[in-house]
Amino acid sequence: MCTVSFIPNPQGFFVGMNRDESVHRPVALLPEVHFCDGRQSVYPSEPAGGTWIGLNDAGLCFALINWYAVRVRTVSGTISRGTVVKALLQASTLDESYSAMRLLPLNRVPPFRVIAIALRERAIAEFRWDQDLLLTERKPWNANHWFSSGLDESAAHSKRGEVCRQEWKKPNAGDLHWLRELHKSHLPEPGAFSICMHRQEAATVSYTEIEVEESLGVMRYHPGPLCGGSADLIERTIALA
Repeated sequence: MCTVSFIPNPQGFFVGMNRDESVHRPVALLPEVHFCDGRQSVYPSEPAGGTWIGLNDAGLCFALINWYAVRVRTVSGTISRGTVVKALLQASTLDESYSAMRLLPLNRVPPFRVIAIALRERAIAEFRWDQDLLLTERKPWNANHWFSSGLDESAAHSKRGEVCRQEWKKPNAGDLHWLRELHKSHLPEPGAFSICMHRQEAATVSYTEIEVEESLGVMRYHPGPLCGGSADLIERTIALA
């Protein structure tokens, strides 16, 4: 259960992501800058080390959401989806990220979708893994939103999509304040299908925001939902090569 928003602008792009999880899941670690094999990246982490969103110094951003519309097939030695984004962050281009994904033991990874955004290429790709095939779909360099829901993915897409369409009619649509208000939204009502999601057993547990321009990448992070009070966002920056 998640919502990802992508907004391009003349300097680069914005990404906002609400992470929706079980309220019993361990609290994630705050974003940090990491160095690996000459590549710099920034991402929050699960206590076990995986992540769901990240940005590297090549201007590549990756956001992973579960693909609940595909039935999970039980396999032995299941590997967490949290390993996927970390592997992709070593890439320099979308093609390299696809190649990196193909090197993973995907037959042991549950279904997922990855939204991949490349600043230098001005290109977006969506990678989809259904436990049989790895599919790639190129997207135009236009504003877009992605939704997932473990309760009813089709309903979440319909209801959250309609909220986004209405919000895009506002005069300030597409700026950072608008993006945060969208990911704070309880329209049409607080519950399982609002963008800021609230259910008894699951809820929005964090908000991650990425701002990328030609030479700088900024990740801002809010532990807990944006509706939870403090507007302070924890910020980390990396220089883009």
